[in-house]
Amino acid sequence: MHKYSDLLSGLRDYKLKVINNELKFDLIKSFLLISDKLDFIINTFPNDVISGSMSLYLLGLINREPNDIDIIIPDKNRYDNYLVGDYDDEIFIPNRLGVRSFKYKKNFFTKEKDYEVDFFENKNVIFLEFIYKGKLIKIHNPVEVIQLKLDIIQNTGSYTSVAVKHSEDLNYIFKFCV
Repeated sequence: MHKYSDLLSGLRDYKLKVINNELKFDLIKSFLLISDKLDFIINTFPNDVISGSMSLYLLGLINREPNDIDIIIPDKNRYDNYLVGDYDDEIFIPNRLGVRSFKYKKNFFTKEKDYEVDFFENKNVIFLEFIYKGKLIKIHNPVEVIQLKLDIIQNTGSYTSVAVKHSEDLNYIFKFCV
């Protein structure tokens, strides 16, 4: 686990590479591990922004399969009865609305799956656009996601399970992508 100050320096270096156009963002080539999740996201939230670890994974910035689905939506009243809990008990995350469960069946021949989605209100986030299977997908700007992970580490203390996961992600990004 790296110290917060080391991660902060890594973020600074990463931002400089982005500003100087030394880093280019593109979708990973193989979605095999997450193809079902990605189809669910694209078909259920076609105009919303994919965020969190899923966004970093799609851009090839982290190598672990994302555990959860984070979606940024423009209208906080789209759904009612968001469930608040889980890691939100440990930390405050700006614009977090909460979690909702969804059932999704891709087609007649597939089994129905359950997905939990963590929703956040869109407060003018910056996103990248890509085409996947002929559809436009929006992915939260990785610099903003990295900054949020760094903020979570700072706010939780560096040894909570949430902070350790985010620290490992940032360590991977700064080691292999900078």
